[in-house]
Amino acid sequence: MASKTPKPDARAAAKAKAQAQVRAQERKTTMMIVAGSVVGLALFGALIFFIVNQSKVPELGAEGSTSPAAADATGGIPVGTGGVVGEAVPTDVPRVDIYLDFMCPICNTFEAINADDLDDLRESGDIALYYHPISILDRFSSGTEFSTRAAGAAGVVADQAPEQFHDFVATMFANQPEENSTGLSDEEIADLAIAVGVTEGVANNLDNTDFKKWATAATEQASVDGMQGTPTVRVSETGDFADGAVLNDVDYFTEGSLRAYLESLGS
Repeated sequence: MASKTPKPDARAAAKAKAQAQVRAQERKTTMMIVAGSVVGLALFGALIFFIVNQSKVPELGAEGSTSPAAADATGGIPVGTGGVVGEAVPTDVPRVDIYLDFMCPICNTFEAINADDLDDLRESGDIALYYHPISILDRFSSGTEFSTRAAGAAGVVADQAPEQFHDFVATMFANQPEENSTGLSDEEIADLAIAVGVTEGVANNLDNTDFKKWATAATEQASVDGMQGTPTVRVSETGDFADGAVLNDVDYFTEGSLRAYLESLGS
């Protein structure tokens, strides 16, 4: 096991660590966070241009780009009321799509602030929650393509260990490597997966090439759907993705703001 492996109750440990990181950043103002997001948006356009223009990028759903069984045409992975991918996902409530890159520190902050609220709303059936693991920050992992490897691994877990996907996302952020490092190795990612209950057989397949191609294709699709950086929240009041839009007028870095907005949709 790698030294980064968390304790068995990985979900609780992940949240605790992420929330501690937020408390450590309390001296920073919201404007600093927003400024960081703006920088990310500026970098994103050039990065997506590079990705989209690579001839090796397959279309989402194309041969050689294996999608998680429950993922839809947007690349979204639905987590149902019981925390299992593809099970008990309501269709008559607002749909919330979350776009995250496992190398993105602002995504980690987003999770620390909003994960509990999103879980509460998901578990009560008040929202349909879809996660989009994407890869726009490979260039911050010293050539190891950590973002793509991590997003691909998340796709494998969603497909082959759907009960553990939610916890896997949390523990990946709790063990997030620093930008401009080499990221986590495939072995370390596998150890983290095993720690949240993924079998060794599945963990040994997390570096599946087809799922990494899916992650790249899903990133391209995300850009088509309006995602401009990470984190991005897209909301559809009707539950139909086509009716939704990127959420730009809610400060989801202020605790409780995103929850209040989503609860207002059902009032």
